Amino acid sequence: MDLGIALPIIANINIDDQLKIAIKAEQLGFNSVWASDHIIIPQEWKGRFSDIFPDPFIILTAISQNTSKITLGTSAIILPYRNPIIVAKMLSTLDNLCQGRLICTVAPGWMKEEFDILGVQYEGRIKKTEEFIKILKNLWSENPEPFNGEFYSFQNVSFQPKPLQDKLQIWMGGNADAAIERAVEYADGWQPIWFSPNELREKITYLEKYADERKVDINKEIYNISLRNRILISDSNDNGNNPDTALIGKKDEVFEKIIAYKDLRIKEVVLDFISPNIDEIIDTMEIVGKELIPEL
Repeated sequence: MDLGIALPIIANINIDDQLKIAIKAEQLGFNSVWASDHIIIPQEWKGRFSDIFPDPFIILTAISQNTSKITLGTSAIILPYRNPIIVAKMLSTLDNLCQGRLICTVAPGWMKEEFDILGVQYEGRIKKTEEFIKILKNLWSENPEPFNGEFYSFQNVSFQPKPLQDKLQIWMGGNADAAIERAVEYADGWQPIWFSPNELREKITYLEKYADERKVDINKEIYNISLRNRILISDSNDNGNNPDTALIGKKDEVFEKIIAYKDLRIKEVVLDFISPNIDEIIDTMEIVGKELIPEL
């Protein structure tokens, strides 16, 4: 099992800090670094939601030019409020710039107010997500086939550059059973958030059962499961009061929680820092990178 890093999306962590964190993650042996996505935060969500969202395509491009081996990922691109043909071009270009290190997690989105501000219909976003994934895969194929969808249609097109990878993977974000079903039917992996080991075990059982019913091959060599979860190493004595769904507590407690996922069929745990202090984040990365990663 590997460990990854989610770029912090909280106040006081600026774009320069995010780049610094990504470079440090590679130096410490983390497997991946992930950029989140929201374009605009409505006033009613200010203070109740994360604060800073650099454009994921641009921040990952910058990271690609300052690293050489760490996997780069979106977690998760809100696909239905974007033009999928343009997204396909941005991702394929980025995959070339990063030498084939890219993974793209997508999601339908949940913040209706953001869709309203962007002038995009909130209803129908699930259908759009499913169709847009088909468009990405079609355009990335050697010879795009004519496409006749509910939202986009095209024929006799050329699309270059192709992704550098033979297969640029698309993962599905989301925790609900419906998200798991979409992950099986349309994606190459699944990336939920904030599950305890026991909760994740139950969800993986559902995923395997659904895949079997649909006759979809989810062999662990080709299908990935990646959990994103909050982390905070603290000297607090709140033993027993920290939620099972978060990696919060003293160092040994946090390490034990992370290791508990190792018995599951999971590719990696992506650490999502909730400290608003860049120095604390770097310190936590140093501790995990030097003490825990060698044990995994």
